[in-house]
Amino acid sequence: MTSIHRHIYVSAAREEMSPAQLDSILAKARENNEPAGVTGLLLFHDSSFFQVLEGPKDAVTRIFSRIERDHRHARIIVLQAKDVASRAFPNWSMGYVNAHALRPEQKANLVDLGQLIGREEPATLSSSPVVSVQINAFLGSFREFAAA
Repeated sequence: MTSIHRHIYVSAAREEMSPAQLDSILAKARENNEPAGVTGLLLFHDSSFFQVLEGPKDAVTRIFSRIERDHRHARIIVLQAKDVASRAFPNWSMGYVNAHALRPEQKANLVDLGQLIGREEPATLSSSPVVSVQINAFLGSFREFAAA
């Protein structure tokens, strides 16, 4: 059985993103992710990206490396990078959720993550148990969508 590596990051957009630009990013992500066995979720809200990448570690690492070099991203902060027992988004080559469409409990978890990012040092976020709890709560709120 191949282990699943999960990589979650947030970043600031260097410029305002139009719906057409987001559609282009999603189309390219889906084109690259599916053959690599990578699934995930992308949120864009208030000029910030929140993305979950899941799949074989080498593929996830390769994709994240491209993201780090992408001129559209600034201030990339890794929230989680670890092997997990199962995917949170097994059927999404790259799901997209408009942050305005989030349910209240999802928004609350996202706000909690945002507050943690401001308080914790970026280097310690991926090992912080508090961040891990918030990430699990946030991802858990998407289970019904992820299975679709």
